[in-house]
Amino acid sequence: MRILIPGGYGVFGRLLAQEILDSMSAQVVIAGRDFRRAVKACRALGTGAEPLALDLNNLEAVGRAADECFAVVCTAGPFQDLDLNLPLIAALSGAHWLDISDFDGWVVPLLANKDLHAISLKAKTVIMPGMSTVPALSGILARWGSTRVPECRRARVTLFIGNRNAKGTGAITSALTSGFHDPVVVDLPIGRRPAYRFHSPDKFLLGEDLALEGEFRVAFEWTITQKMMALAYGVGRKLGPFGRARLARWLSVIAIPFSWLGSNIGCVKAEVFSESGHGATCFLIGEGQRLAVLPCLLALEALSKGDLPCRGCLTPHVWLPPEVWIERLSARGVSFSGQVL
Repeated sequence: MRILIPGGYGVFGRLLAQEILDSMSAQVVIAGRDFRRAVKACRALGTGAEPLALDLNNLEAVGRAADECFAVVCTAGPFQDLDLNLPLIAALSGAHWLDISDFDGWVVPLLANKDLHAISLKAKTVIMPGMSTVPALSGILARWGSTRVPECRRARVTLFIGNRNAKGTGAITSALTSGFHDPVVVDLPIGRRPAYRFHSPDKFLLGEDLALEGEFRVAFEWTITQKMMALAYGVGRKLGPFGRARLARWLSVIAIPFSWLGSNIGCVKAEVFSESGHGATCFLIGEGQRLAVLPCLLALEALSKGDLPCRGCLTPHVWLPPEVWIERLSARGVSFSGQVL
């Protein structure tokens, strides 16, 4: 079984590749524009990894690379710069498509594309965008809460990022495009933190799937990190895409000396509220950035075993009940806690 990972030598790509090699009988293809970085990543991963030079702007090359692959799992960012036809190319090659995007301008149009859904059904493939902390895990937490508070109308999702968690250029570029608005203080398992509003697919998907008015926020472990990122966001708004990418690369380098301080905790929390004052709160917490790649891993495992019979464009959190999601994540060392208020 061959699994193509565009962006495989990045922070999330390397992490996902290692999880796949540790859990499945598969060959991972570490793909990206810089072949030397792909080779270096494969050497670190060891047996079962092979490098490939691949530019996602070349759709013909992507189609050739996807041929004879079981799945294409895209971890290359920022997704704001990618061609929305990439999942179609994968489906036409007979490969499943999954990605870790949290960009609403990517996830929502793909899920709403009826022609793409029909082509994927005919090809007997799955297209699952947003298979990451947001909107996959945030969606299952909101669903868990909404089943316990049927009259809930609002939801708030908060992502906490520990300071020791690696911050790749793609993730920073995405944050500079969709972040830092309207800070509020949120109670998290690691303490109270200011959390900034970000654009995310949750606002649409929670409304579409659960009739919830949703918002998504991000909190960093260090207040100074949030202030620096908020300042950079203000600067980035005045720059074009190329300027934001350069700023993100600079910020990722600046962050390296400080990345050994603090914690490596990753946490996503969802709160649902009713008009009458009832509500529920729940969260998932794990080490490092594993929360961001485990949804892809669990879906790949289910597809390989034939346990995911649905085909076409699938909303990331709906293919398993929340309780089963939580059970499988717990088996991977992720902690869950929830309560009705």
